[in-house]
Amino acid sequence: MDMFNLLSRGASINRRGKDAKTFDVLMGKSATSNIAEEKKKKADLARTLDFFNETPVQEVQDKRENDENDDENNDDDSDDDDSDSDSEDKKAPLVISTKQQAEEQRQRLDTKVRGDDLPLPIGSFQDLRTRFNLHKHLLRNLERQNFQRPTPIQAEAMPILLHGRDLVACAPTGSGKTLAFAVPIVQALKQHEGGGIRCLVVTPTKELATQIYGQFVKLSQGRDLHICVLNKSQAAKFANETNKRKFDIMISTPLRLLALTNQGKLDLSRVKHVVLDEVDKLFEQGFIQQTDSILEQCTAPDVQRAMFSATIPSGVEEIAGNIMVSPVRVIVGKKEGANTQIEQRIVYTGSEHGKLIEMRRMLQEGELEPPVIVFLQSVARAKALYHELIYDGVNVDVIHGERTQRQRDRVIERFKNGDIWVLICTDVLARGIDFRGVSLVINYDVPESAQAYVHRIGRTGRAGRTGKAITFYTKEDAVGIKAVVNVMKQSGSDVPEWMLSMRKATNDEKKRLRFKPVERDEISTVAKRKRDNEKDKKKNKKKKSDGKDGKDGNNDNDGTDETMKKKRTGEKSKESEK
Repeated sequence: MDMFNLLSRGASINRRGKDAKTFDVLMGKSATSNIAEEKKKKADLARTLDFFNETPVQEVQDKRENDENDDENNDDDSDDDDSDSDSEDKKAPLVISTKQQAEEQRQRLDTKVRGDDLPLPIGSFQDLRTRFNLHKHLLRNLERQNFQRPTPIQAEAMPILLHGRDLVACAPTGSGKTLAFAVPIVQALKQHEGGGIRCLVVTPTKELATQIYGQFVKLSQGRDLHICVLNKSQAAKFANETNKRKFDIMISTPLRLLALTNQGKLDLSRVKHVVLDEVDKLFEQGFIQQTDSILEQCTAPDVQRAMFSATIPSGVEEIAGNIMVSPVRVIVGKKEGANTQIEQRIVYTGSEHGKLIEMRRMLQEGELEPPVIVFLQSVARAKALYHELIYDGVNVDVIHGERTQRQRDRVIERFKNGDIWVLICTDVLARGIDFRGVSLVINYDVPESAQAYVHRIGRTGRAGRTGKAITFYTKEDAVGIKAVVNVMKQSGSDVPEWMLSMRKATNDEKKRLRFKPVERDEISTVAKRKRDNEKDKKKNKKKKSDGKDGKDGNNDNDGTDETMKKKRTGEKSKESEK
């Protein structure tokens, strides 16, 4: 205290005002509370910077437990919620050994299973080891990726596939469907054999194929399995006979795969496992003929087929019933419902210009908390909005079908790294791509169907996290918005009563929307400025040229007449030479 008085002599210190905290620390008071406050600030900062939640879950939990031990007086409501969820997990059995336990788990996880001679679900990954002798490398790889406990779809799908059954699985976006089929396949294939492709995974997009490839590589560490994603460079190598027998697992889009098989460069007769991911898209017009041709070429008598998606229409189930043998049907939650972890909202903007106004309002008021994904219905509109937001100084990029694969991969990588805060895209990224930390999805244009809506907003709220989804609509969307309203109601979101009474779209209107999207006005302000500038430039040029004409008078006409005469005489001389 004497030292403090000596050092502070002649200084003005407000012991109860702005200098109170500093004074308390120097006097040894409230040290614990200050330390706790600092830790909270650091944790908040880390959480803010960790856009995509790359910090392992276990590490975060350990850190939180240490902080709680340091500060015994810190009682928070969120800790009570965590303890409640932990107690529920402890009550759930780790091993499912009876039908009664299976039914209780299915009711608790809102899972519906239908089929003959149903296998029991699993209660934990250790349960897989007990019942199916899960390889130790596979279990270790699951632990390395911090998979603590199977999700509802994994709990049902894994034992079904390990029993060799055909499967149709429908589960919300971000619920771990890739892991649900990847684990049984890696377990079943064991090691490299060198006879050709034994597992084929078909997806509608290159980005999703690349993502699934990455998951298989992580799971198969420590096992001798050869895996490839069929891209352009890889396809060129299949002219070599050794490459035909090099891989055990192949992930591909339909068209590139058929290009190889039609040329006789790839044989699918030894394929034992076929997975159709995002199967509703693969059975849409434009894909269904390709998918059917691929399935016809998988001629092994004991081939196992599995279909996964977040939305499975009744038409897809009918097709599955025709091509599968005694399939098991698993539905988690609602059949075409959105993830309940996503807060959904609809905003009426009146016009296309109103959408821009709303975007800029959200930007000014800090509602566009990165990372954000914005979906539009066409490439031209995606480009236009990109230029608008660039003009506003937003850290933004765009991805669509006209960009090269290298450009698309680079944009996705930068978005995942947090270098890009707002990503504008078409439906090319609406399916399967796992951006775990996306906080907000904006449907700038109303999607063409309920299925498209579910997949779009599924880029947020993944792996148990919460998310937000906002859909802009105008008077032109009177037909399409009803499908969005129905999904919102089904997933438990608040919907105004007048929206529920809106007219439902007819089947003809739905088909028309799929093949001919709503005609919309241009995304305008930057484009309008450019057009105005170009008009001004043309006017100025015209004025300048008119001024020159006025100065030269009739001389220009005389000159042109003389040049015409010269041309005619030149032509005549050429004819005479001939």
